Amino acid sequence: VIPDASDGAALGTTSLEWSDLYLADGAVIGFGDDQDVTLTHVADTGILLSSTDQLQFGDSGTYIFQSADGVLDLVSDTEIEINATTIDVNGNLDVSGTIVGASTLSATTITASTAFVPDASDGAALGTAALEFSDLFLADGAVIKFGDDQDVTITHVADTGLTLKNAHTSGNSGI
Repeated sequence: VIPDASDGAALGTTSLEWSDLYLADGAVIGFGDDQDVTLTHVADTGILLSSTDQLQFGDSGTYIFQSADGVLDLVSDTEIEINATTIDVNGNLDVSGTIVGASTLSATTITASTAFVPDASDGAALGTAALEFSDLFLADGAVIKFGDDQDVTITHVADTGLTLKNAHTSGNSGI
C-alpha cells in the first residue's frame, strides 16, 4: 500500500481503525519526511529509538533520551515523581541539588565531605532521650564549642588532656 503523495493518505480513520500490526525481526518504522526519527525492532531484545532522539510525554519539556553513550536522561521541566514501595538504586547516587525528605534517612555509614549541620541555629538534636549515640571519636586538637557565640570550649591537647576555656573569665583550666 503506497500513498499517491507524501502525507497523502492515512492508514485507517478516526472511526475505522486497523486492529493488529505484525512486523518482522529488524523492522524499522521511520517518522518524518526524511525519516529522521526511527523505531527499530531489535530481535528478541526490544525497540530502539534512533540516535539522541527523545520519547516525549505531554509536551517537549518532559522526555527520556540518551544524551551520551551509556547515559540515559529523564528530563522534566517541573518534577519527576517515582512511586513505589521500594526504589532500588544499584550504583552511586549523585545529587546536584538538595535532598528533602519527609521520613528517615537510614544508612550503615554516612560520610560528610565538609560538615554535618542542622537546618538552623539550635535547629536539631544529636540523638534523642530514647535514641542515644554510643561513642564519639574526635581527632587530635578537636574543639567542642558551646553557646551561640561559642564562648565556652573544650579543646583536646594531644597526648596531654583537655583544656576548658570560658571567654568570659579569660582563663583556661586543664582537665
